[in-house]
Amino acid sequence: MKPKLLIACDFDGTLTRQDTLVTILDSFGSPSWREVQQKVVSGEIPIREGLAAEMASVRANREQLIELLTQQVGVDPAFSGFLHLTRREGVPLVCLTGGFDLCVETVLKKEGLWPLPYLANRLLKDNGSWHVEFPYPSATCAACGHCKADPIRGWNEQGYTTVFVGNGVTDRCPARVANLTFAKEELGQWCQSQGLPWVPYENFSDVEQELRRREWI
Repeated sequence: MKPKLLIACDFDGTLTRQDTLVTILDSFGSPSWREVQQKVVSGEIPIREGLAAEMASVRANREQLIELLTQQVGVDPAFSGFLHLTRREGVPLVCLTGGFDLCVETVLKKEGLWPLPYLANRLLKDNGSWHVEFPYPSATCAACGHCKADPIRGWNEQGYTTVFVGNGVTDRCPARVANLTFAKEELGQWCQSQGLPWVPYENFSDVEQELRRREWI
């Protein structure tokens, strides 16, 4: 019997081939943004503080950001087929990102994958500067800008077997609570160092093959 499955996936570097924040900061941000990012990765400063500082340095308007994302960011070529499979099988798929709503909507609309349920931080322009709004505060996690573990816990409580697919620092919390985690890059190394169970993958074709092997989909 197949489980009551729900799949949650990260956006930047997982659903997409490029990291949208890195793309924006390399084009329009302060040269010092990588120093800020390193402090986030090392845990020296919280993710929220780092995101706010990085985006405050960006000198571009909304139209310039949309044009940049449209031209330079694409999705995993296997994702479209995977999404259609989940819809055909009636399996919910939700994008959980520590990035921004503007990035998610711009890229997915360009790729013809909109609408797709997602939870993200909000990117707002005020008095000429970019500000980050965090609409999903966590009662249990002060580190993340948007703790992806919270919705996964909720889905677990609803009886779903949760699958998480990710690659980066903001994917550590959900990797702790999902029933099955697909990991690569930094997340894979971290899961290995923490002794957490994880499945390596390169793209969503790998994810599909493993779920089929388990007869979960």
